[in-house]
Amino acid sequence: MNEKPTKCNSIFLFITFTVCCCFSAPLVQAQKPLPEDSGFSGYIELLGAYISSNSQFNTDNRNERTDSLDKSGKRVDNVKPLPLGLIAYTFAESRTQLFLGVLPESVVQGQFQVEAGVRHDLLDGTSLRASAIPITPFGKETWEDPFVVGQNRKETDITSYGFKLSAENIRGSRIGLEYRWLQKRIDDEKSGQFLLSQPGSPLAPEDLDDLERDSKSHRFSAEYSFELMPRMNVKPLLRYTREDAKGNANSSHALTTQLSFSYFGDKWQAFVNGIVKREWYDDTHPVFDKTRRDFNLGMFAIIAYKDPFGLEGFRIDWVNGIFRSNSNIDFYESTNYVTALGIAYTF
Repeated sequence: MNEKPTKCNSIFLFITFTVCCCFSAPLVQAQKPLPEDSGFSGYIELLGAYISSNSQFNTDNRNERTDSLDKSGKRVDNVKPLPLGLIAYTFAESRTQLFLGVLPESVVQGQFQVEAGVRHDLLDGTSLRASAIPITPFGKETWEDPFVVGQNRKETDITSYGFKLSAENIRGSRIGLEYRWLQKRIDDEKSGQFLLSQPGSPLAPEDLDDLERDSKSHRFSAEYSFELMPRMNVKPLLRYTREDAKGNANSSHALTTQLSFSYFGDKWQAFVNGIVKREWYDDTHPVFDKTRRDFNLGMFAIIAYKDPFGLEGFRIDWVNGIFRSNSNIDFYESTNYVTALGIAYTF
């Protein structure tokens, strides 16, 4: 997810964290070995999703106007199609693969960006990957000025790009390490300008600098997969994120713990993921006169049924998820839900 709702549309972050896990069902287990033969492989999937969000950063036009900065946004419900896929080409002799799309083994951890990169498997079992993450499958938007009261807020785009380096199954073990760097820019940043223009405003012109959301982030992850019994795995993950924003009030440290359980039957697969995330911000928020502290909880479950009606290579996925963001500033609190049903084809 996000790393923070202040950086992008909160509903996008929720989709990132939950719906995206549907698309991982082709490979929710540990990363598959490279194909033995050279050629193309991948998957495509189409889901229909019901998404409900009450985040102030949901840019749906039904949430354009807020009459108070001391509460969450309006509850907005949407039904929409969610397409996704991946295409890869393997060079079997060199144990190398080029890929473009959303990696299933990444999205089970809440990473929902389109990647373009290369994978190389070493003889000792280590799998190395380097990729660029220039785009996402959904447009990312936020408000130019989230703190407008009594008037319609205006949307602006979020531009982001970065790269990711990872090593999985290190020396044949179940250990995985990852580093990600990402830069985000708000195309038209106007945070706080409305409040500054009001008579008797508590803001000073220099406070606008502390509200700027352009940022660079560094994220480090470590995971280990345990086999509980045949066909059952559990994977704990620990992640540290440093968000260095132009505005000190939006710069933060975050620590995430995540626990994943998976079952792989001949026809059925099940995946359950729980996450706890704490965020500590660097400086006092000028609008609320508090230093923000967030505590986020999330859980989702996926059930997948392979080869429905005898259709080899196809799969039906069903997901339900919930994500709760708690904060010492009510404006940043939200509860989001999703349920989605879809069909995938792996080739």
